[in-house]
Amino acid sequence: DEYGYAKNSPFKPVDTSRPGIFVCGAFNAPKDIPETVTEASAAAGRVNALLAEARGTKITAKDLPPEVNVAGEPPRIGCFICHCGINIGGVVNVPAVVEYAETLPNVVHAACNLYTCSADTQGIIKEEIEKFNLNRVIVASCTPRTHEPLFQGTIREAGLNRYLFEMANIRDQCSWVHMYEPEAATNKAKDLVRMAVAKANKIEPLERIQLNMTQKALVIGGGVAGMTAAMGFADQGYETYLVEKEKELGGFSKNIHITLEGDNVKAFLKELIQKVTNNNLIHVYTSANIKSINGYIGNFVTTIEHGQNKELVEFEHGIVVVATGALQYKPKEYHYGDNERVITQNELEQRLFSNPDLEKVKSIVMLQCVGSRNEEHPYCCRIGCIEAIKNAMKIRELSPNTDVTILFRDIRTYGLREKYYRLAREAGVMFVLFDEDKPPELMKDHHGKLTVVVESPDSGTLTIDPDLFVLTAGIVAPVENAELAPMLKVPLNDDGFFLEAHMKLRPVDFATEGVFLCGLAHAPKGIEDSIAQALATVSRASTYLTLDKIEAEGVTAVVRPLRCTGCGLCELVCPYNAISVQEDERLGKIAVVNSALCKGCGTCSANCRCSAVDLLGFTNEQISLIINSRG
Repeated sequence: DEYGYAKNSPFKPVDTSRPGIFVCGAFNAPKDIPETVTEASAAAGRVNALLAEARGTKITAKDLPPEVNVAGEPPRIGCFICHCGINIGGVVNVPAVVEYAETLPNVVHAACNLYTCSADTQGIIKEEIEKFNLNRVIVASCTPRTHEPLFQGTIREAGLNRYLFEMANIRDQCSWVHMYEPEAATNKAKDLVRMAVAKANKIEPLERIQLNMTQKALVIGGGVAGMTAAMGFADQGYETYLVEKEKELGGFSKNIHITLEGDNVKAFLKELIQKVTNNNLIHVYTSANIKSINGYIGNFVTTIEHGQNKELVEFEHGIVVVATGALQYKPKEYHYGDNERVITQNELEQRLFSNPDLEKVKSIVMLQCVGSRNEEHPYCCRIGCIEAIKNAMKIRELSPNTDVTILFRDIRTYGLREKYYRLAREAGVMFVLFDEDKPPELMKDHHGKLTVVVESPDSGTLTIDPDLFVLTAGIVAPVENAELAPMLKVPLNDDGFFLEAHMKLRPVDFATEGVFLCGLAHAPKGIEDSIAQALATVSRASTYLTLDKIEAEGVTAVVRPLRCTGCGLCELVCPYNAISVQEDERLGKIAVVNSALCKGCGTCSANCRCSAVDLLGFTNEQISLIINSRG
């Protein structure tokens, strides 16, 4: 484009003009990390669709050796301390930590590695497991959040159970937070390694259970994001159920005619709806309500009622995509609903593209941030400035004699859209700044005439008599989100939108496995970002749908039956509904864990008054050893 970034369409945010070549991140436009990670997954999702026919044809399963039986053997621990360039070694005296590790109980080998996560060092670890007959492995390096699966996979390739591994975080929890205290940081690194060794002496192999994967998808919401996700799954050959609460597909985008760049949203939406409704792999249910969602990743069962007759339908699926959309804030202020001259930006857009009669309209005033960036809705609606500038430029194009004034606190035409703010000013649109503490006042006389008074830090007090007063209303979450979230066992943020697992590392995942989110269900955003997120959910979900079976996590809760009193506190606090009190013929009421649902969060164990619930891999005994280890 004119700035040197890859040029593409808002409706195809990761496609280029050349088929088979995709873009993501800052090569596309200035981006933050969440958008960059989302677009990377979106690009992968587009590639998945192209390669769908060849999927699985050239895969060679990794040939893993049988697991070594370590039952009854004394611990033989290997400690691998990571230098990590200056990340750790620039603060911590790594050789001193290695020397200290060699003195700890049952440590038969300790070594320093420059980058423990490198492929070369992974090979060295496997060789030294065999050479020193190690049956427990500790890596002291960065965070388990990103690297534990890598190291677990390495020791599994060497014949050890993946859970015979322990990790000490001497980067995030040590060198990074104590960068100006190298001696104290070194001592703390020794403490962290010692505690890891104390636990490693008692860790045991754990088993992962195999779960069947139903290779079908459920998409909740039939807006642009939901339909894009449904098409993404169908393009890869996956049967998809698309559930929409309204009578028609389209969602929030039905209110929009064009984008700021001039792309035809109505035509795009019409084409997308046709593709979805004509696709044999997509089952569309409109006027539908979800009655229940039960099960877990790979094995969900959903019941809905749909149509005028409220017909009940039940179907099985392996994953869920939440694309429930959002609503425009309905203004309670500025005489909205009492005066026909007070309208919203969406209502103005309908007029401009259906009956643009502006001959008698000499003055239009737009007010930004109505219903957003306040105590009730403290967030930015993200598209308000873009919509206002788009409509203002359209008015100036249709009626050059109509004055357009935009009253604003901040103008946020982020990224490459900043040029449209400049173009609007050049087209004669007036921008008037007002102070948050002194919002504009709107008065009307008994004839319905409007008068706006605004105090501007730049221009002083201005009085305008507009023919139309346009409110740029914010975006709010549907109240139905509060009903859906408990069904899926996923969280909402304080504003009622769905909350992702991690803003930067997992921007379209939930903490609950097998459930993903996109579009306005996540937060206010435009069509381009909604489509990118939808494609990203397809990519992320496909990592499960491509499998016939998946492995559940081995770190799960276990109940000691003789200690359990059946009080039900564990069932009450479990965020995944993985534990429940059931009647046992011999023991009476007792807690029972569904290992397929359990995510090993430990909430039940922490809240059990009888110490009847333990967490495999983090047992009470292991935690006590960590706490009580002394240098």
